[in-house]
Amino acid sequence: MEWFFYPYLVVVIFSIIVWLRFQHGEEGKDERGREIINRSYSIIFPMFLVGWVVVRLIEDFIVPLDGDAWRDAMWYLITGIMILHSVLIFIFRKIY
Repeated sequence: MEWFFYPYLVVVIFSIIVWLRFQHGEEGKDERGREIINRSYSIIFPMFLVGWVVVRLIEDFIVPLDGDAWRDAMWYLITGIMILHSVLIFIFRKIY
């Protein structure tokens, strides 16, 4: 799985840059930008909760997670949510 980490890390960094440029740029400060960000957050927050529940269910019913597996699960959950957030911002910029 190590081969997957570095390309994934590049995607995570790119998504953080997209989010920061939108959030702190001029586009994110006007009414349209606020609507885009709020719409994205309204989807992202429940996805985080669903992801957390899925990790807990996997841990409780399928396989107990040791420290490294738990850390990796949280890493991919949080960074996956960040990637999804940036994708939603990109999509909503085209729609609104």
